[in-house]
Amino acid sequence: MLTTRNADLAFTSRIESEGKVYNVEPLLPEESWTLFCRKTFWGNSCPHHLEDICKNILRKCEGLPLAIVAISGVLATKDKRRIDEWEMVRRGLGAEIEDNDKLLNLKKVLSLSFNDLPYYLKSCFLYVSIFPEDHLIEHMKLIRLWVAEGFVEAKYGKELEDVAEDYFNELLNRNLLQVAKTASDGRVKTCRPHDLLREIIISKSRDQNFAVIAKDQNAMWPDKIRRLSIHNTVRNVQLNRCVSQLRSLLMFGVVEKSPLRTLFPNGFRLLHVLDLQGSPLKTFPVQVMNLYYLRYLSLKETKVSSIPPYIGKLQHLETLDLKHTHVTELPDEILKLKPTSSSPGLSL
Repeated sequence: MLTTRNADLAFTSRIESEGKVYNVEPLLPEESWTLFCRKTFWGNSCPHHLEDICKNILRKCEGLPLAIVAISGVLATKDKRRIDEWEMVRRGLGAEIEDNDKLLNLKKVLSLSFNDLPYYLKSCFLYVSIFPEDHLIEHMKLIRLWVAEGFVEAKYGKELEDVAEDYFNELLNRNLLQVAKTASDGRVKTCRPHDLLREIIISKSRDQNFAVIAKDQNAMWPDKIRRLSIHNTVRNVQLNRCVSQLRSLLMFGVVEKSPLRTLFPNGFRLLHVLDLQGSPLKTFPVQVMNLYYLRYLSLKETKVSSIPPYIGKLQHLETLDLKHTHVTELPDEILKLKPTSSSPGLSL
């Protein structure tokens, strides 16, 4: 019997050995709860005052028996009278995976899935760490972000987005990404990583200085920042930081009206990706005119109503996302954006 997370490997082995492929499904919620209680409370029922916390932790396991057993082993040592101890595990599950010896095997197994990736997929998978928890990641957005970041290798006879699509399918086949929603024709609309895998890649992203996630005011920032993902509020952005090396800036759920020039007065001329989706913008951000290397610009779900003529200066722009804005026409200067060898043309 061969066990693997890689669907392609399973089907290849089936052909060679004339065997069968059995897809192991996650445990049902009732089965997960039974296993959790048996391991955490030694076969007894969960105390009523801990039920909500335990069910919240259990949801993050998503029916994965290894995760349920491992995390139950941690919780079994906690004082059932100390709700604060259990709440601390719920809030800091990522830190528990990182530091708790009882979760060492779980971390090894989950890390093995990442370490086994070919080099060209590791950056693509690490990129998933920039999205907030429980965020459903748009399939085509992820594809275009990978291309803009330069993660996708050119292949003869294929557009970069087609190569990126192959990367995406490989991550699906390895069960590192999960399909969240599909279109009526079966195409993937949104995806997400398993919650516990997300904790692993956040840890690796931090270790490799891949990206900085600004969601906590007290978080330590490295000296050089290449990718910055701001969650919920700009108050978590450390002011007066040098971001001259910044390549990507993304915002999620930010509602304050804080101009880019206020947050980053010295600018970031090397920026490749600027994602301002859902930001409280009413006018096109003037700082964009200086971003000569910009490849990806999203103003989706903002109140921007017009695009200025200087958009034509962005000679490297590949994606301009204006969905659900007030823009009704584009300036003639948009025609100055010529197709290149790496980009067949501007995606709108």
